[in-house]
Amino acid sequence: MSLRRSSRTSLFMSLLFSILLLSTEASAQTEPEPLEFGYIHLPPFGYTDSEGQSKGYLVELARQVFSAMDQPVRFVQHPATRLYRQIDSGETAFTLAAADLHRLKNTAVEAEEPAITLNLTVYHRKDTQPVSDVEQLKGHHVVLMKGYSYGQLGRFFEAESDAMRITEARTHQSALQMIQFGRADYLLNYQTSADTTIAQHGLTGLESDVIARLDVHFFVSKMLANAQALADDWDQNLRDLKQHDRMPSKESYNIKSP
Repeated sequence: MSLRRSSRTSLFMSLLFSILLLSTEASAQTEPEPLEFGYIHLPPFGYTDSEGQSKGYLVELARQVFSAMDQPVRFVQHPATRLYRQIDSGETAFTLAAADLHRLKNTAVEAEEPAITLNLTVYHRKDTQPVSDVEQLKGHHVVLMKGYSYGQLGRFFEAESDAMRITEARTHQSALQMIQFGRADYLLNYQTSADTTIAQHGLTGLESDVIARLDVHFFVSKMLANAQALADDWDQNLRDLKQHDRMPSKESYNIKSP
């Protein structure tokens, strides 16, 4: 009897193990694979903190929308040039960027609903003539942030690069200090990020003029077979968050509405 019981117990355990194994494999097959959401260093909208954690208003917004979509993601910060290249190849699946960004026009599907609207602002010293249009930057020394697209304005600087002196800065602080200390005439930057830097470092003697407002949209790499469906799903869930007032708090990130 003991041999029979032992045999039956072994058979039972073997069957149970097989069932658990099949169940685990089935679960793994039905769960969506985590895809990469790439972002650039643009505090307080997106940045990586000292502990390596992805933070910022747009990172938190993306977390909420992806959770509603039941789409697992991993967040990775990249320089802008690498980010766009990896969207092209599909290594990075998603990002948030300026609406109608020509760099991603042929390689990504763009969602329709704005995630946020940002002010594009020109910074200058108090003794420098204010500007209301980018055309007024011709003939001057202009600082741009390295890797930033600036939406459609990016094309202006590409086309008119011979009409002005352009310097690219790697950090908001160094860009603003170039203006503060008279090493350049004007800086084009995103207002919230620049104003945050000014407050953090006590920079003085600067004035600013908003010259454009730029919507930020969700982009999905066309290397994903269901790219359009994912963009549509994002739009639906983002609109639902807005309708039910469940968007992240801008005040928590010191973001002022345009």
